[in-house]
Amino acid sequence: MQNSKSNIAATGAATRPYMPDFAQKQDSLDLREFWRTLTRQKGLILAVLVIVLLLTLLFTLLSSPEYRATARVQVERETTKVIDVDFINPGDIRDTRDFYQTQFELIRSFGLVERVIDKLKLDDSIIRRSLLTRLRDTILPDNTRDQKASLANAIIENMTIEPIKNSRLVEVHFDGSSPEGAARVANAIVDTFIELNLERRFETTQNAQDFLTDRIKDAKAKLQEAEANLNRYAEENDIIMLDDKDSTAGTHAIMRLSEEVVKAESEVISLKSDPRSSRAELEAAQKKAELVRDELGREQARAQQLQSQTVTYKTLQREVETNQALYQGLLQRMKEINVAGGVGTNNIMLVDQAQVPLKKYKPKLSTNLGFAALLGLFLGIAAAFLREYMDDSVKNVNDLERQTQLDVIGIIPASKVREEKKIAQLALSEPHSSIAEAFRTLRTTLRFKLRRREDSTNIIFITSAKANEGKTTVSVNLASTYAHAGNRVLLIDADLRNPSMHKLLGVKNTQGLTNYLSGRLAQDKLIQSANVQNLDVIAAGETAHDPAELLANRRMEDLLKAATEHYDIVILDGPPVLGLADSLILASLATLTILAVHAGNTSMTTINNALKRLRQSGITVNGLLLNQVTNAERIGYENDYYQYPVARG
Repeated sequence: MQNSKSNIAATGAATRPYMPDFAQKQDSLDLREFWRTLTRQKGLILAVLVIVLLLTLLFTLLSSPEYRATARVQVERETTKVIDVDFINPGDIRDTRDFYQTQFELIRSFGLVERVIDKLKLDDSIIRRSLLTRLRDTILPDNTRDQKASLANAIIENMTIEPIKNSRLVEVHFDGSSPEGAARVANAIVDTFIELNLERRFETTQNAQDFLTDRIKDAKAKLQEAEANLNRYAEENDIIMLDDKDSTAGTHAIMRLSEEVVKAESEVISLKSDPRSSRAELEAAQKKAELVRDELGREQARAQQLQSQTVTYKTLQREVETNQALYQGLLQRMKEINVAGGVGTNNIMLVDQAQVPLKKYKPKLSTNLGFAALLGLFLGIAAAFLREYMDDSVKNVNDLERQTQLDVIGIIPASKVREEKKIAQLALSEPHSSIAEAFRTLRTTLRFKLRRREDSTNIIFITSAKANEGKTTVSVNLASTYAHAGNRVLLIDADLRNPSMHKLLGVKNTQGLTNYLSGRLAQDKLIQSANVQNLDVIAAGETAHDPAELLANRRMEDLLKAATEHYDIVILDGPPVLGLADSLILASLATLTILAVHAGNTSMTTINNALKRLRQSGITVNGLLLNQVTNAERIGYENDYYQYPVARG
């Protein structure tokens, strides 16, 4: 027999020092645990995957078909120049990508789409309305007043511009509700784009013509004014043209007088050299030459005065020539523009018209299901890890031992049997099963633990953190295993609040522990024989108003003392720890206290709270029993039990 004081004294030696969970966290990624999580949650993953696939299938089958028509055009950087008019088509030094992106945006322009709507007289029926769109319109109807603008936006959304790599070809796709409608709209978009491009070029030509007309008028007026100024100045200053060269009256006089001077001087020289000459003739000739020279000097003086007038004349003359050249150049440009405007060249050329599509573009069942499978798998895995994160139930033996600082002394597999009475007898009814072997292993472990005790008592208390952990079936099977090995075993149902052992073993519950503890029944009237050799049972008895007070009675200690003298093993099946004081009393009276844990059901918080309450009361928990394990590998317990060969008759 062991009291609470001896339990407190043994606490430090029998248990590991408690460490908080955060101190035991592992930083490395455990791929095996990752796989175990997926295995544990495979049902959830499969359910999410199936739901996503079914929703996608339903959505695909209920969605109206959509057809894609494609027209192909060639977009050149510049128009082929029939007439080289740089005034209209100046060179563009910007990046080629900017040019083509501009063309793509022009195809998607609002004005172009509105012109297509007017040309084809389109309505909303040309646009395929998906199932989600129809539901949205039903719940939130579109009250847009400008239906044309709404339709234009819808057409733009269903238009795709796709440049062909390493070429100047561009494909214009349109997705419509019908094959014919999609082809009509795609061709209309391309045709309208080409028309608008030509119109912009013709508009540029017209603007150039208007601009040049104004410039020609100005140039002509300036030329006429310059010519009038030149003529007026020439008349005022007696300037005339000789041999296609500028000349004046003074210039002619100088030339004439120069000739006369030369002639007169020649005559004087001739007279001087002629001996027959008279003096009077020589003097007359010299006087004449003198007069001519004087006249020449006067003319030269007048010519110098006219020099400034000549410079002004030349300036006026150059102005006339400049205006005349500008005027002629503008006239030539006007002729070139008129010719270029009549040539229908374009840098946008239609390569292939859109053909009526023979099959729908979407929805594609195979594609949608493929994406749905990936999405469903991703969502399923995400849901699995979210559920795993939110669920802190026991999933791994190593985590359980690390967080509780207690050894897991037994792993009890789950049974496919659903009847509780049969489950309680599995250790004997199926001796070659893994469950029977698990209880035999537990019995061996407990035997070694009891041998290491200083006292000679062999009282084992089976409890749990909360209800429905399977502790009663564990107690019955463990007792049967001990009894089958030849030990005299006493099994006591100490769960006075919710007794159930009598139902499992088929014994009476009218006279039991509560009757004895209340002084209404003697010890020798308590014990009942079970249907198992070497196994006796004490039922819980009648319902008690204060079970904790009864269990704390001296009569309970006397009963256990007497039981240890007559039985090899005494097993107490008690109530759960949390919320009740009964388990604390029973644990203080037991030799070993075992906490049963439902694998995959009991949360770590619940287990830690139960252990905390026991430790605060000075109770030593000697080990954990992991019960109802559906798959040992899932909880990190990879060792399987030895399988007996099947007997063949």
